[in-house]
Amino acid sequence: MVEALNLLTVLAAPRLYERWCTQAPAEELRAVLQSRMEALSDYCAKAWGSPDADLFRTAAPRVKQLAESLAAAPSGNLVESAWNIKARECLDVLGIPTPPGGWEVFEGLSTQSR
Repeated sequence: MVEALNLLTVLAAPRLYERWCTQAPAEELRAVLQSRMEALSDYCAKAWGSPDADLFRTAAPRVKQLAESLAAAPSGNLVESAWNIKARECLDVLGIPTPPGGWEVFEGLSTQSR
């Protein structure tokens, strides 16, 4: 689940997503993207028993919409502008705030300790 949420964050941030798209062949990355978003969609729809269950169930329709959009894209396609927007909407409903400066400039969390 953590991997799917991390990938959702990467998908929301164009700079991170652009780098992610260079890590392996397009078909391999597409399979990972689809499977993780489908798993997140299923999890959100069935969430229960945790303090965040209501939050996940509330996000379920948006996550499902993103997963369906990914599945419907032409083979080999890794970039569709609506995916960034849909990922951001999912994160917003899940209570994950927009990073300082916005998703357009976000390049990941700092690994430096302060």
